Amino acid sequence: MNDFFLANNDVYINKYGQEIRQFKVKELENWVSIAELIRIALKRNYSDESIEAAIQANKFKAIAMCLLVTDATGAQIDEMIQNDADKFVELFKDVINVNKAFFDQEDAKKTNKQESKKDKTTWFDSFQTLISKGHKHEDILNYSWGAFMKYLKAAQRNERNHLLSYGATMRFAYHANNKGYASYTKEINKE
Repeated sequence: MNDFFLANNDVYINKYGQEIRQFKVKELENWVSIAELIRIALKRNYSDESIEAAIQANKFKAIAMCLLVTDATGAQIDEMIQNDADKFVELFKDVINVNKAFFDQEDAKKTNKQESKKDKTTWFDSFQTLISKGHKHEDILNYSWGAFMKYLKAAQRNERNHLLSYGATMRFAYHANNKGYASYTKEINKE
């Protein structure tokens, strides 16, 4: 799905007319408890064989994923599985595709215990990064996971660019004469 799909929190309608949506940040705890084993099983391999193996190994979780982010009812999914299993596989593929930002994540790297205790980053740090860039707490909770990750990465890039800009300014200031620095600040302040 493209960036505008993520940012608009759009709903995808598949070829069977079923609505599939992105899960929201506020649903992360429920989503992870259902989808994490499937994400690990897929290992970013979305071939038909890999998807079918993930469904077979995690049948109830695959059904729960579809129930969480589609307009299909339990009865409809049960009927689908009984009468046309390929249709359920297609629905499951669509759920993965719409929520690809979750499934494409890197696994967290393990660090030694002292490092992780000392430099532990929490969800509050991620939220604070976005809040410092003008986002509101309630809005963040209602972002789709994909939009949240894109905004977070953009905020981090923005912060790095600011630091580089400050560093360049400081370097210029220390090495420029008064006239050169005045010219530099005048050029920066132009609209």
